[in-house]
Amino acid sequence: MVRQYSDAFKGTAQYYSRFRPGYPGGFFAFLKREFKLDRLGHLLDLGCGTGQIALPLAGDFHKVIAMDPESEMLDEGRRMALEAGVTNVDFVLGSSADLPDLQGQLGMFRLVTMGSSFHWMNREATLETLSGMVEPGGGLAVASAGSLWTHNTPWCQEVKSVVQRWLGQERRAGSSTYTVPPIRHETLIDRSPFGPCRTHVFRYRRQWTIEGIIGYLYSTSFCSPLVLGDRRMAFEADVGSSLLSLNPEGLFTEYVRLEVLLGFLCI
Repeated sequence: MVRQYSDAFKGTAQYYSRFRPGYPGGFFAFLKREFKLDRLGHLLDLGCGTGQIALPLAGDFHKVIAMDPESEMLDEGRRMALEAGVTNVDFVLGSSADLPDLQGQLGMFRLVTMGSSFHWMNREATLETLSGMVEPGGGLAVASAGSLWTHNTPWCQEVKSVVQRWLGQERRAGSSTYTVPPIRHETLIDRSPFGPCRTHVFRYRRQWTIEGIIGYLYSTSFCSPLVLGDRRMAFEADVGSSLLSLNPEGLFTEYVRLEVLLGFLCI
């Protein structure tokens, strides 16, 4: 796991909102069906980023709390909500570690979502705290499609090689580093009050341009503008030339595997 979170996503928010791929419509329809969303409950989107889950789901809830430890993410999320005319989302500064102190203030939730954020948390402690913040019959959904760092498609591996050429072999997380947690998410959900864990997978294709790939990289903790500093222009040129050597048209296909882990609290 990350050894220091404080600046992992510093300076990434504008890239995050523009270049981070959203979730497919089928994902939101799936959550609506599985959790019987009826516009009456409350949603907690934990580690919300700029609102990629919170904003599309806002119409299915009476109120949404979108929480993230990076204030720049929240500012960008508020801008996006205003632009979209979404008025029932409160953006709250905080992390999973703050939940015990905020529990009384935040109230109870029908659903808690975590999109590519659960791995940053003390997962066992987070699940235990959330079990006291979710209504009976409600639950949680953890969604992740991995990243361009982890995919084995040749062009993704080329991008990773370029990043490592400039920033070193170890995966960065702002000024610190990140390692994959040794225990899988679903194992911890199984052990928690939300178990047993249920898994659903969405598969689809996504097209990328070189501009989109570079923008996406700048939205990550392992290749943020803060990490690159004044090497950005040379880095971008390296990414572009390396990718064009694979496909002169500059178009690249990602075969997405979006894994959604569900946990429920028994009535």
